Amino acid sequence: MAESVSQGEVPVSVSLKSYVRDQVRRNAERFSRPLRIARGYGEYQERRRAANAVSPSASYDVNALQAEGYLRIEPPSALVSELVAASRQKLADVPSLPQSRNKAFFSQLLDASDLALDRPFMRFALDEKLLGTTAHYLGVAPFLESVELLYSKPIEGQPAQSQQWHRDRTDRRIIKVFVYAVDVTPRQGPLSLLSRSDSARVPELLFHYVPDQQMSRYVEPGRTIALTGPAGTTIMTDTQACYHLGSRCQEPRLAYIAYYSSGFGYRPRERSWKVPQDARSGLSPLQRLALGSL
Repeated sequence: MAESVSQGEVPVSVSLKSYVRDQVRRNAERFSRPLRIARGYGEYQERRRAANAVSPSASYDVNALQAEGYLRIEPPSALVSELVAASRQKLADVPSLPQSRNKAFFSQLLDASDLALDRPFMRFALDEKLLGTTAHYLGVAPFLESVELLYSKPIEGQPAQSQQWHRDRTDRRIIKVFVYAVDVTPRQGPLSLLSRSDSARVPELLFHYVPDQQMSRYVEPGRTIALTGPAGTTIMTDTQACYHLGSRCQEPRLAYIAYYSSGFGYRPRERSWKVPQDARSGLSPLQRLALGSL
């Protein structure tokens, strides 16, 4: 049964049992990070050394990312154009639009064959400057948690799940890189976020998903940053530091997302990358670590 809760620090209407379970799990998970570091201390130190070896000239402006929590970047135009073309072709070729993770408003289009190292989706995620920037920001060489191509589509009803305000809580710092494969206006449900400083004004003890009405108690709706732009627009953001939402579509949106963490977060790594032995020699130290291969 739903309990009505009126305090500003907790959800307005939510199952009390679910709320308590969410808070206990959220705080308990944080204790797992030092244990993961202890078990993989050699790799963790290698990741720190690799990050320290990255030249400032080999990354984008981390200061802006640290200040605001997000950054528009311009990777090599040829790389972006290839990724956009491959994303559009994948959408054209896919036989059906599977529902992704119980979220009716988008589909994840990539399969195992798309994640081969020579495919545009992986070559973009392993771009050396992108990895260098993420390493500077995280303080360790990043681990590539996932690569997705999300097709968002209009649905009826109120915003749900990641269409609502939320932060990703799987590590102390997280980087997600979004690349729009189509022109994105407000009608395509752009990635929308609150700056780092505005996000810090929101109480910690809230349920994971926060509806607009509740969020407006802490941050004026007019301070929302809607990241629109033409196809090829590329955005780095710390989705742990910044409250964000997306896929509130009136027209479809196609977006590529690469997700990076320290590899020693609050939860186990999302996947284990299989790197052929003959391919390892062609990878840089940052690329090998991104794939979990020393």
